[in-house]
Amino acid sequence: MRARRRQVAAAGGLPLMVVVALLAGCAAGVPAEIPEAGEDDVWVVGIGYPQGEWAGCFEDDSVAEALMTADMPASSATATFTRGAREEDVRRVLGCLDRSLTGGAVTVTTRSD
Repeated sequence: MRARRRQVAAAGGLPLMVVVALLAGCAAGVPAEIPEAGEDDVWVVGIGYPQGEWAGCFEDDSVAEALMTADMPASSATATFTRGAREEDVRRVLGCLDRSLTGGAVTVTTRSD
């Protein structure tokens, strides 16, 4: 009988572990690598389904334009950096997002200006 109780107790903890694992998967992941930007390129940070208090991160002086979809909650947001922005500017914004986002997928790309 004692062995059966241990099995039940162990199985009872399984749903909690699954919930914790699922919630951990919802946290935003900020990319560690930033693509090279050519002479005529600007960086663009995009967030798919952003959650949390992240909007202030896009108020950085190095961000030329910040856009967000009109649906609520927003399904995407982008920040286009100024032409003179440096990699450290992008890293600063990514650091802010890393601290502020509770969910969403972050990407960093470049585009010709």
